[in-house]
Amino acid sequence: MQVPHRFISPAPHFEPPARNGVHPLGRRPVAEPRVGTTRRSPHDGRSPRRTLPRPNAENAAPPELRRFTEHSLRLTLEVLDGRRPPAHLRPLLTKSVHDLVPALVRSAPAGRRLGGAILTRIHIRVVQVDAAEVFGTYNRGGRVFALAARIERGKGAHPAGWAITSLQIA
Repeated sequence: MQVPHRFISPAPHFEPPARNGVHPLGRRPVAEPRVGTTRRSPHDGRSPRRTLPRPNAENAAPPELRRFTEHSLRLTLEVLDGRRPPAHLRPLLTKSVHDLVPALVRSAPAGRRLGGAILTRIHIRVVQVDAAEVFGTYNRGGRVFALAARIERGKGAHPAGWAITSLQIA
């Protein structure tokens, strides 16, 4: 008797439901496992190991910048969802960016009806000693959206000294 193998299962979702009662990931159909299918490939199912290039030591983001970036982008998405007030972003954003947040909240960000936004991946590129460019993705209801930001040191009231000086949410 052959039992289908299950190698990867999705992680549980720990995000609370939004105020409007929509689950952060919306309703997604659950894929049923395929039973009785056989591989038509001659290899054993393991992919060859690929070595990823090491990040350039000059462009590697310091840990405090990575922590600040993850924290500030998560808070930004929570504010855009209406789960937090815009005042929580004041120490994380420059004044010009913070002044635009209420307009973003009112304009209903892309896919808001799909559920809450969950930050999934960020990439940080240090472009100067005191500046970095960030780009990443977030999920809403099973769909993937993009975001980008520029972060500079010495522009904000955050204890780490970093602040978001430019923000783009798609």
